[in-house]
Amino acid sequence: MSQSDIFSALEQGLKQAGSVQTPGETHGTLTGMLCIDHEQPPAAAVDDVEAENLTTALDALREITLEGLFDPDLSFTPLLPDDESSLDRRVNALARWCAGFLFGLSYRGNFEPDQLSDEVREIVGDLTELSKAELTADEADADSAEADYAELVEYVRVGVQMIFLELQPKREGPQTRETLH
Repeated sequence: MSQSDIFSALEQGLKQAGSVQTPGETHGTLTGMLCIDHEQPPAAAVDDVEAENLTTALDALREITLEGLFDPDLSFTPLLPDDESSLDRRVNALARWCAGFLFGLSYRGNFEPDQLSDEVREIVGDLTELSKAELTADEADADSAEADYAELVEYVRVGVQMIFLELQPKREGPQTRETLH
């Protein structure tokens, strides 16, 4: 299942459940929670509705997220709308993803930013600023807007992995994933 398919399925499930959360915000929250405690139940990432109907999807999203975060090749990717979506929608989704991530980090109340390295603390500060991102009409028309957005997504992707690696020990087990045919 592609990232776009997962995003669409989660978006539909959240709407059907009556949630006001977006797929990106939900994934950001889940990712932040997993950075603190990788045993976290994924239903906690949806806090405005009963997530019973979303259990299977959230369990799968949790596993995909953990695979990416623990992957030695650093394959984690934030769940965001695909490139066919408007730039404004993608920037808004990235901002909500970052807000969700920060909420997820602080969900249990035991996140201690002062205990982080200076570099990782700076990333948390940058994600805080990105959670407020908006796209103006002038920026949307700029030729560099797409490239700027791609750079921001890559910064978030790598920054989140750095936060995860600092907060979580390495996972025990095989270093390669089996392929099912």
